[in-house]
Amino acid sequence: MTCQAGRVITPATRLVDEQTHALRDALTTALRSITTDLPHLAAKVTTRAARFRNTISERVFAAVVVTARGENPKKALPLCVASALWWISAESDAAGAQCGAVLAMRHLKSVRAPDNCKLGWFDEIARSTTSTIEARLAEHGRTGSDISRKAVLANNLGIAGAAYARDAAMATHLTDGDAIDEWRRFGALYGAMRQLHADHARSTVDMDDHPRLVVPPLLLAHAFQQGNTGLRQELARLLRSAPSGAPGCHAVLRDLLRSPRTVAAYARDLRRLHGKACDLLDGLSAAAEARAALRSILDSTLALPMPGTRELIGV
Repeated sequence: MTCQAGRVITPATRLVDEQTHALRDALTTALRSITTDLPHLAAKVTTRAARFRNTISERVFAAVVVTARGENPKKALPLCVASALWWISAESDAAGAQCGAVLAMRHLKSVRAPDNCKLGWFDEIARSTTSTIEARLAEHGRTGSDISRKAVLANNLGIAGAAYARDAAMATHLTDGDAIDEWRRFGALYGAMRQLHADHARSTVDMDDHPRLVVPPLLLAHAFQQGNTGLRQELARLLRSAPSGAPGCHAVLRDLLRSPRTVAAYARDLRRLHGKACDLLDGLSAAAEARAALRSILDSTLALPMPGTRELIGV
C-alpha cells in the first residue's frame, strides 16, 4: 500500500487505475476509427465523450470481473470500449440508446473471439438497451406525484443495473461462461448501487446556501413514504414550485427532505442494498484483488455523509 497525492493506492485501486488508463487510449482509437466511415456520427459522439471523462473509470467493470475470474484484464479491453461507447450515447434518449448499442456491436464485431461468444455479447447489449428504453419510457409516463421507492429502484435497475449486468455477463462469456446468471445478478445490483452513489454525491440537499437544489430520487421517495398526508401534499406543491424559483421554496423543501425519519429510512435503505450486493459478491468465486476492488467501490457509497437531520415543527 502506498500514498499518492494524498490518495491511498492499494492493489485494488491500482487495478482500476491501470484499466482506466488503457481504456482512455483505446476509446480514443475507437472514436478515430469511426471517423473514417461515419464522420458526422463520430463528431457528435466525440463531443459527448468529452463530457464523460470523469466517469470513464466506471466503464472498466468488465475488466475487473475478468480479473475476478482469474484472467488477464487486458482481455476485457474491447468490452470496456464497447461499454463506454454504449454509455456515451445511451445517456441522451431512447434513440441515443439504440445508437450506442449499434456502436458497441460495431466495435465488438472486429474483435477476435468465438462466434458463440460474440453472439452472447450481442444478446447482452440488446438486453441492456431494450431495458434502458423501457425504463425511460416508464419514467416519462409517471406523474410528478408518483414518487415511490419501488419506482426509483426499478429505474436504477432498468438502466444502470442493466448496463452493469451486461458488462458482467459479457466478461463471463469471455472467460468460461460459468456462473453467468450469478454474475449478471450481481452486476445489476452493483450498477443500481453506482447510480445511487452518483445521485447521493450530486445532492445539494444539505447545502442551505446552494442556489440549485439537487435531490437524490431515493431520498425524495422516502420523504413521500415517511410523511403524513399533509407533508406529502406540501412536498408535491414545493416540487411544482421549485423550478420556477419561488421565494423560500428551496429552503422549505430542504427542511422537509431532512426530517429525521426520512434521513434514517434513506440511510437504512442504502445499508440494506449495500449488504445485499456484498452478499451476492461473497457468493461468487473471485480473485482477492478484484473482490477487494468491487467491495471498496460498494463501500464508498456508505462513506458519503448523510444529510443533516432537521426537526420539523407544525408539519
